[in-house]
Amino acid sequence: MPHLGDEELLERINRNDSRAFEGLYETYAPRLFVYCLRLLRDRQSAEDAVQETLMKVHTKAHAVLHGTSFRSWIFTIARNEAYGLLRKKKTIVLEDDDQVWNNDTPLELLLRAEESEIVQHLLEELKPEYREILVLREYEDFSYGEIAVITSSTIAAVKSRLFKARKAMTIKLKPLYETRE
Repeated sequence: MPHLGDEELLERINRNDSRAFEGLYETYAPRLFVYCLRLLRDRQSAEDAVQETLMKVHTKAHAVLHGTSFRSWIFTIARNEAYGLLRKKKTIVLEDDDQVWNNDTPLELLLRAEESEIVQHLLEELKPEYREILVLREYEDFSYGEIAVITSSTIAAVKSRLFKARKAMTIKLKPLYETRE
């Protein structure tokens, strides 16, 4: 199936075109999986979240309002599924305070590991609400407005969390770069 735009895919899905859903799956499943994996830190849970997301898209595609970004809508569904799984596991506390780390990353890890592995590790150590903002902005290239829609928050809150997450990452990465000088 040739690459179709989101609106065309959505229209065809609403007409129960199975090939359109396949196109949607091919386009979005890998990106949704990476996003959910970064939030959940568990492959099976991420796969479950993506499957639930795609099922909801299939059954609720007609509910997308005209003019609404489909990409934002589908990531919002994935986010809600991921957070639902996190709530079930009761592994997170969603509060908006100055502490962004679940726990400290040992300096020895910074000195032993490759830069890419360190960044991924530090990203995983961020609280989910900070990690997701970084993932959506840096890896998925969403705008502040799109992130605000996906996370059901304000643009100011998105900017604040992004600033805190980046600052926390910089502080943790600073020793690595100091040893390289």
